[in-house]
Amino acid sequence: MPAKDFIGLTGPEYEMDVERGRIRDFAKAMSAPLPEFTTTRNPVIPATFLVTTPYTWGYSLERPRGTVFSQIDHDLSVPLHAEEAFIFHREPPRGGDQFNCRTILEDVTSKSGGRGGDLTFLTMLTEYRNPAGELVVEQRSVTVTTGRSPTEGGWAVTLPPYEPDYPGIDPVDIFTDVARMSWEDLAEGEGPQLVNAGPLMLRDIVRFQGVVGEDNALHHDTVWAQRFGYPAVFGLGTHQASMISGYAAHWLDPCAVRGFRVRFRCVYWPGDEIHYKGEVVRKFIDTDTGHRRAELALRCLKPDGETIMDAQMTMDFGRGADL
Repeated sequence: MPAKDFIGLTGPEYEMDVERGRIRDFAKAMSAPLPEFTTTRNPVIPATFLVTTPYTWGYSLERPRGTVFSQIDHDLSVPLHAEEAFIFHREPPRGGDQFNCRTILEDVTSKSGGRGGDLTFLTMLTEYRNPAGELVVEQRSVTVTTGRSPTEGGWAVTLPPYEPDYPGIDPVDIFTDVARMSWEDLAEGEGPQLVNAGPLMLRDIVRFQGVVGEDNALHHDTVWAQRFGYPAVFGLGTHQASMISGYAAHWLDPCAVRGFRVRFRCVYWPGDEIHYKGEVVRKFIDTDTGHRRAELALRCLKPDGETIMDAQMTMDFGRGADL
């Protein structure tokens, strides 16, 4: 049966615990060793933290682990990440929280691409419910598979020079100069300064993979990547999604995040110089709740302006003292 015939297929429920130490390690790997993530008794999770869930507690299309998703007749040997999104129906979870989770194949769509040929997009929805049964978080992961391999598509890639320079064992907080702002400080069309993170290092990729639990060799084993037609290993989409959310967490209170959606636009390589920027798209007071809200546009890009990924983040700062 083709993948689209499995829309609505639901996997078994499973339990997951939000672990304090895992949050700490994740925050370091996304260059956001902030007190909200590392020193409080019940730290809030970073916006993208739940990408760890299918690797540690559950399953995914790529790792069905004997669940009903093993039945899907679709080649997922070399998947790519197209999109990741989170909806938080209240303040993001904290260390010590427990959830009952279930995952659903929500949608399957296809379209004709360029270099990759026919593209198939598979959307997995994971619901996180607290012990009372209330829906707390929705996570959507979109996987794309290509009709042609990179070799068949004729990759014309000029790899950046890779010249590793590791100043120390611990990761550096590259966003340390991004100042924390309040809702009152925000202005539409404005945001923090652009941050140049310098070249991506293999250690950055491996550190993030280790924290997340994602061990796909396409991201750390050159021989394996070349076997599938890639000229070298390449970076994870969720790595840069997490980095840009780290940029946002330095800028604004991470407890205020209510939504995060990222689309992955291009492949990036070790040695690529990576820049981050963000701005306020909309600042407003919700007429129904009186809450102060903001919508952000975030981008991760190469020096020539090519976008690696772009994201939208929604924030809720609650009611002001005078409301």
